[in-house]
Amino acid sequence: MALQLVGGRASLEVRALSRTVLGWRTRRDWSLLELGAQVGFSTAKLSHLCRAAQRMSPSEVVLIGAACGASDDEVELCMRVAQRAVDPQMWDRINGDAWARLTWTPWDVLAEASELVIVAAETLPELVRTSGYHAALVESGAAANDIDLANQQEAIDRLRVGNKQAEKLRRLNVRLIVTEQALKGGVGDSRVMADQLEHLEELGELPGFELRIVDGDVGPYFGMGVSFTLMRFVEKRFDDVVLLHTLHGGNTWLESAAERAPYERVLTALDDVVRTEERSLLRLNEASLRLREPARHLQLVTDQARS
Repeated sequence: MALQLVGGRASLEVRALSRTVLGWRTRRDWSLLELGAQVGFSTAKLSHLCRAAQRMSPSEVVLIGAACGASDDEVELCMRVAQRAVDPQMWDRINGDAWARLTWTPWDVLAEASELVIVAAETLPELVRTSGYHAALVESGAAANDIDLANQQEAIDRLRVGNKQAEKLRRLNVRLIVTEQALKGGVGDSRVMADQLEHLEELGELPGFELRIVDGDVGPYFGMGVSFTLMRFVEKRFDDVVLLHTLHGGNTWLESAAERAPYERVLTALDDVVRTEERSLLRLNEASLRLREPARHLQLVTDQARS
């Protein structure tokens, strides 16, 4: 019998459970049909389990884990997650929170998202970083790990998807809101920043990408200095989530409506202080030109002052 999602919603942990069990299958290089033959499930049921459209029971975790040769530790952890999914609050009251939890990366959740709104106050997010820009952050200690180029490229490919292609590859729409300070430098040398800004200009030509720059003349504003990403999903069973960023990692995920509300208010406030998309791209072009060709940029500024 199919186990329904609690409240019709699949939490980030339930989705991580589905990805983990899917990972057992892909490690064996089995199709859903091949796994179904091993465990006696239909491909439709396995598809629902792998997409977190249906809640996975502890017995199903054991059955799939045994068939795929997953380790005892992996299976035991996933059993606990499946048990907790029935009633997370009751589980935590009885068992406490001192147990290993499933983990996931921003790239894991991004792969399921259809829309991102990214607010970047200090440094640009990994999604749009060049390798040189990210390497400079790692060298300075502001980033801990190398950038995942494969996941980055997959996401950028989704930004290129047009409406006619959306059926084959889920289109991703990204709205990046950055401060002027984040575009002025401070990461690597001028060549690193010039390459990074040129990359942003190229992304600005993609159908799924929108850049908006906070007007540097507006003064203090609500949400100033905060960096976060709001992720939205097509599937009704997936609630919006907010990912809070820190320079050194340790990302925090916010799932409940109450936790997300302050960041929704920040986005509303930012609408009053960001430049239009056209003016933002113009500002980006000016910043890029200033780094690539300082003499030409100075001449343009002089000409504008005279006109």
